[in-house]
Amino acid sequence: MATVHARTRTQFYDGHADWKAARAVVDAVDIPVVVNGDCADAEDARAMLRESGAQAVMIGRAAVGMPWLVGAVSKSLSEGGPLAVPSVEARREAALEHLEWLIGKLGPQAGLRHARKHLATYGEAAGAPADLRRELVTTDNPRRAFELLACVFDCEPVRAAA
Repeated sequence: MATVHARTRTQFYDGHADWKAARAVVDAVDIPVVVNGDCADAEDARAMLRESGAQAVMIGRAAVGMPWLVGAVSKSLSEGGPLAVPSVEARREAALEHLEWLIGKLGPQAGLRHARKHLATYGEAAGAPADLRRELVTTDNPRRAFELLACVFDCEPVRAAA
């Protein structure tokens, strides 16, 4: 299998991925090709497959803070229909499980540092107030991170003890 990122090195994050350009790779090889770049939802995935001729899509930045996105896009592609967004409760549990996994895998300090970009996105997507999001991404206390992350989804922020 080969993955084709449909951006040039000089583009970085500017402009749009050229999914049609991946077709040259699809046509040149006899192995499955995965196309990557700018996939944020099921409509993007469908367009990527159509334009590139690839057998699969890869989701990158769009899944930061949304670990359920890959499964939701996969389900939409296989069953048809729109992207199904999980309930707030399911997103809360996925976020807490994600944080628990990172801390367990990398240790408390490295796990929290790595989690920050995800935590910021969880907070922003849930509409949490700026002060809660700021505390969430700056705390060095794993227990407090779990409390704050839960508060992000509960919509009733708990203020830190002074």
